[in-house]
Amino acid sequence: MPPKKRTPAGLPPKKRPRVKLAQNLSLTTEEEREVRSAFDIFTDPEELGKDVILAKNLKKAFSALGFNLSTIETRDILKTIDPDDEGFITYELFLEVAAMKIKDRDKQEEEVDKAFSLFTGGDDEGPITLQHLRKVAQVLNENVSDDTLRDMLREASASSGMDVSKRDFEDVMKRAGIL
Repeated sequence: MPPKKRTPAGLPPKKRPRVKLAQNLSLTTEEEREVRSAFDIFTDPEELGKDVILAKNLKKAFSALGFNLSTIETRDILKTIDPDDEGFITYELFLEVAAMKIKDRDKQEEEVDKAFSLFTGGDDEGPITLQHLRKVAQVLNENVSDDTLRDMLREASASSGMDVSKRDFEDVMKRAGIL
């Protein structure tokens, strides 16, 4: 019988196994890690255990994931995952909601990319220029003056310049209520 293999001292601890729920929710390993990290910021293993946070930290945990929840949205989520108002949220419930938010974010990014590409004629890196807007107006059979198109570019550009980056474009879509 061969001798047992020893783990040399100083090696990092084994990686935490993937939560099966994360796999079922179609989260990538990186997305799951991101969710776990945001959740762990607010855990108190000595008081609550490693898989529970206080409900009052829900909004902060989502903020750590890059989501700015409104008060109403936070309240709606809490009604769903803490219906008895116990004041605690488990990792599994947090993971489910976070997975939905991440998937929505991914869909929005795809929508922005597609729309931006339509304006730039397939140049995904942009920016949208006066020439691009002229072409779009022509395709749509809209008679729009160059002055109006320039005003549109200045309004949409964060730098008030004559071109619109993808980030500027996304901001315009949000202001218009499209996202």
